[in-house]
Amino acid sequence: MKVEDARIPDAPPQIAFGGTVRAGRAVFTPQKLTIEPGREQRRRKLVLTGLLENTTASTQVAVFCIPEELPELSSGDMTFPDPQLNLVRDNHILKQLEPRIREAVTFVWEAPQDWREQEVSIEFKAQLFKLNDNLYAKASWVGHYLTGILKARPEKGA
Repeated sequence: MKVEDARIPDAPPQIAFGGTVRAGRAVFTPQKLTIEPGREQRRRKLVLTGLLENTTASTQVAVFCIPEELPELSSGDMTFPDPQLNLVRDNHILKQLEPRIREAVTFVWEAPQDWREQEVSIEFKAQLFKLNDNLYAKASWVGHYLTGILKARPEKGA
């Protein structure tokens, strides 16, 4: 193997529903992707439901890193705005995540009005934990990297 081959990372793995992916400082297990009606007339939203588990040893306020790197949804040549992350149990915005407790969550993207129903791609990123930082010699979270891509066609929701 050449040095150049070792430097080039493999393509990020494809994720399937029920599989796990590193997302921020947590692990996410996607369960389903649906299209649901929005609050306003003729508006739609895409909802990704799944389980989110904090894999660190402390409560995380920044589950998706600092700066926040939420999953990115794209369809064709269209990119969607950042999603809202809600807890399923009370439909409130996720503010913090306790360690090792799995929470059912939803990512909600507002669909642009000119978007046609088709396959979408969702990219997940994580942050690397470095035990000894070279500059300050202390533990820290550094860099974002792509951990996986979920490609799916959304189902009709409620």
